[in-house]
Amino acid sequence: MKIDQKVLEQVAEHLGNYVYMLLDPRTSVPFYVGKGSRTRVADHGLEAEALSSSEDESAVEHSRKIRTIQEIRAAGFEPDIWILRHGMSSEYTQVEAAAIDLLSTFLVKPAPDLHPLANLDQLTNERRESSKGHGIEALANIVAEFGAPQLAPQTPPLLLITLKQWVDLEEPLPDGGTRAGYGFRTEWLSASDKSLIAAELGDSVRAWWRIDPKAVERLRVKHVVAVHRGVTRGLFQIRPGSWELDAETGRRGFSVDPVLSGPLHDQVVGRYGYRTPPKKRGDISAFTYWPKQ
Repeated sequence: MKIDQKVLEQVAEHLGNYVYMLLDPRTSVPFYVGKGSRTRVADHGLEAEALSSSEDESAVEHSRKIRTIQEIRAAGFEPDIWILRHGMSSEYTQVEAAAIDLLSTFLVKPAPDLHPLANLDQLTNERRESSKGHGIEALANIVAEFGAPQLAPQTPPLLLITLKQWVDLEEPLPDGGTRAGYGFRTEWLSASDKSLIAAELGDSVRAWWRIDPKAVERLRVKHVVAVHRGVTRGLFQIRPGSWELDAETGRRGFSVDPVLSGPLHDQVVGRYGYRTPPKKRGDISAFTYWPKQ
């Protein structure tokens, strides 16, 4: 995974002390668990064999890991790298040990195209312990976010709406339809065909918000942008005259059409998304007008 040195340094600082897992992309079965630090990332990069030092492994263990990596590459693939936890202090050694014990005890079956947190219903836990942004994630998604260029201010007026993690909650939509929930699904981060998620992402972004349609009209905003973890994820055109008010909550919604290609899509979302400026401390609003007023 060859990336720009500046991005590498940002990713290294973000990870701090981390525990990671290597998966065979042909089966999504883990074959190695290791730990590392920001220093190692900055010095050695993000290739699978470079994340941890051979000094942390026995000669046999290191040889087996490298041999498996070579077999995967001989088949035309690269190992998938998932970060289990990051931003830790000395407890990362215990987290590594717990992960090794867990994966050495229970049978892991092949599941191609697996993504982090794909089987939340497998456990009876109602929710996970809050990891405050330090939980399991594919390393490629973390790198893509730090490597995303800044959203340029030279765009037509836009409404940026920040989506948090997905919440399962069936509720009505402005046009009489329903949606299964709202927010941003983890698997959407790895979606290669954005058209497949456009409808559900559009339903998530278009309701329900405390937005004044008159302000949107005054600012000549015609497009809304889905933003997750500070990166643009989807572009939608607001259908004129589609605004509706939920009298019970005072929130509003509207209808949208996805914009999946063209100059504006390339300028606002593109292939990997664009980074939006971080919100100021205390700003909890879900939406922002762009360029900033």
